Amino acid sequence: MTNTYANLDRILLPLDGSTAAASIVPYIERLAGMLGARINLLGVIPEPPSDMPSDVTGSAHPGVVMQYLEVIKRQLEEHDIRAEVEVQEGQATAEILACAKARHCGLIALSTRGRSATGPNLLGITTDRVIRSSPAPVLVIPPDEDGGARAPAGGLKTVIVGLDGSETAATSLAPARQIARALNVEIVVVRATPPVDSLGGAATYFDSVSHHAEQYVKRVAERLTAEGFSARTVVGSLSAQEQLLRVADDSEEPLIILSTRGWSNRADWQLGSVTDRVVRTARHPALIIPPAGRSEVG
Repeated sequence: MTNTYANLDRILLPLDGSTAAASIVPYIERLAGMLGARINLLGVIPEPPSDMPSDVTGSAHPGVVMQYLEVIKRQLEEHDIRAEVEVQEGQATAEILACAKARHCGLIALSTRGRSATGPNLLGITTDRVIRSSPAPVLVIPPDEDGGARAPAGGLKTVIVGLDGSETAATSLAPARQIARALNVEIVVVRATPPVDSLGGAATYFDSVSHHAEQYVKRVAERLTAEGFSARTVVGSLSAQEQLLRVADDSEEPLIILSTRGWSNRADWQLGSVTDRVVRTARHPALIIPPAGRSEVG
């Protein structure tokens, strides 16, 4: 079973007209230019309730949405980025997933904020649903500290992969390899271990766990180096979320790559708990890799 992350030449960029959604356009423009990718711009108009006339629902007219997207398309084309425009009517998550499948998009790019986000740790409802449902990787990009556009000044330069020793988490390595090779950037392999000083008699056991963690990421990095990548490791005693965010904050133009499972013991939670917290709090873009074999929803 394989995921669709291998196709990096098409990026789906849904836009809802909000400032938050539009803030990621410069980042996606820069990434598409680096990858030589085409951008599919998608606008989704909510279907009006069956008992309410469409002219009083507040929904934008399709022509207005198309005009808005065409402006962005022209801006992209002025920078030699190929772009296409599409407007659909329906439920946002379903239309985004359907468009990604129909247009063979290997990445779906979304802002961490949207019309529905109301706090610093909240995802827009659509972004949250797409992450949990998409069979394609989802690139989630936060606005900058002022809520404005975020774009890598010198291009994406560091790929950070979070591993916990599980097979699921290790699926993040494949897209990390692909992006790092395409952009000729460094891969940082991160592993977090529990703090030893607060474990009393269990400290000796967790000393061993920490040693094994270091050996594990060392072997991963050695394989990457043998394949021609620039790779280094970070093993720390912070929580997994804190360790990943610390490494990202200390890295130049980072992209965090995580799987939607792994890093969690809660089998009933569709996202790994660490992945969920990182996506909600990171100040840097994160690429979320779905489990192998996830089928289309809707």
